[in-house]
Amino acid sequence: MRFIRSLSFVVVGLALVVLAGFQSPALADNPPRQVPDAKLVGEARFEIFFFKIYDAQLFAPDGVYDPRGVYALRLNYLVDAKEDRIIKQTVKEMKRMKAASHAKIESWVPVMEKAFIDMDEGSFADFIRLADGTLTLAANGKEISRIEDKRLVRALMNIWLGKKVRDEEFRDKLIGRAG
Repeated sequence: MRFIRSLSFVVVGLALVVLAGFQSPALADNPPRQVPDAKLVGEARFEIFFFKIYDAQLFAPDGVYDPRGVYALRLNYLVDAKEDRIIKQTVKEMKRMKAASHAKIESWVPVMEKAFIDMDEGSFADFIRLADGTLTLAANGKEISRIEDKRLVRALMNIWLGKKVRDEEFRDKLIGRAG
């Protein structure tokens, strides 16, 4: 009897581990509507010292990424992320990448304060780059803001998709270069 009970705990435990490894199919099956003929280009998990922060997915028309075209980056949050922390890390990355002068980057902070919100574990944010070079931000499928400054848009998206990214393997998986 003890063996059967132990075995059932093991089976349930393994089932939970397997289920925890899968992303919600609803997220991948519902790409942002602003991307015509959107298909998944690639996906990757962002971790810091074994702490899972978010899963990222890149969508583009017919699954073909063009940095100058329409695309959407979706971040599926695996932790609670506060707005001020998101902004602080964004500014830090932009400065590390030398996306602009420190003064210019600091001048973008008020725009980010209006555009970004707290993200709860289990929620998702979409960064949707439109054909005119502007960026629409959405949380859990609801539009929250729009960024018109094309230089800021480029600096933001380069954090994940640019040449000076912190994690090239992460970027390569997103843009479909790595398996």
